[in-house]
Amino acid sequence: MKNLLSRSIIQIITLGLCCQPIRAQQSAFPLPDIPESLTTTEECLEYLLLNYWNQYDFDDASPANQLAGEQGFVNFIDIMPTADSLLCARSMALYVEKALATTERITRFDQLAEHYLANRLSPIRNDIIYAHLLRQAIGFYSTAEHKKTHSAALQRTRFILENIDKNQVGTVASDFKFTDSDGRRRRLSNIQSPFVLIMLYDPECYDCILAKQDMETQPVFQNPDIKIIRVLPSQVKGKYHVTATPSFYLLNSRHVVLLKDATYESILQFFEHKLK
Repeated sequence: MKNLLSRSIIQIITLGLCCQPIRAQQSAFPLPDIPESLTTTEECLEYLLLNYWNQYDFDDASPANQLAGEQGFVNFIDIMPTADSLLCARSMALYVEKALATTERITRFDQLAEHYLANRLSPIRNDIIYAHLLRQAIGFYSTAEHKKTHSAALQRTRFILENIDKNQVGTVASDFKFTDSDGRRRRLSNIQSPFVLIMLYDPECYDCILAKQDMETQPVFQNPDIKIIRVLPSQVKGKYHVTATPSFYLLNSRHVVLLKDATYESILQFFEHKLK
């Protein structure tokens, strides 16, 4: 049973990521061997995460090792939701100590984190996990040993975290004033609807124009339970994190964020499933 437990966890991590880019799966990441003395899934998971990066050589810049490290990062992040918050924090702290030790490593860390956790087209995008990872990085940069040498990285990471923390899923959306389609000045907090869909757009953005045209023809968006608000990013005065336009925020009747900085396709998919 012990060996089966160990193997099952390894298989979940290494083989359960079929949605990830093929290029990131071409090299094997050196996972730690879980001792047979560990008899529960929780013990195996804790050992795995706390020893996850022990066998990886962060200084090896060869393409094969970089691919292995990328796959390792993807797997590491993908399993985080299965661990409790304390274990996540401990394992992330151990990771950043290694990943941020040099300028070259910091650059690589930033690239991987942004590509997989911040990119809204990433299948494992997760603002909450990203925020936890950034907090651990800030803790590393803020120590007396690193504060002077990594002051620029500290400021940059704090700025990213500030944006990531805006209107997280599960929180009440920040209020703002806007002009509706009838030219009336209104507040978001006064809108009463089962669903409120905020579309942040640029009138000169080609994708925004296509999304708006498609929304006008999609039957699902004619549903009276959906109130659509279209505003420019500048009109919300930096209260909302927008990585690209069009950007959508979906709120429920209590204005709790259901989807954050989402693509048009993900919004359409949500409603087609929810309202069918």
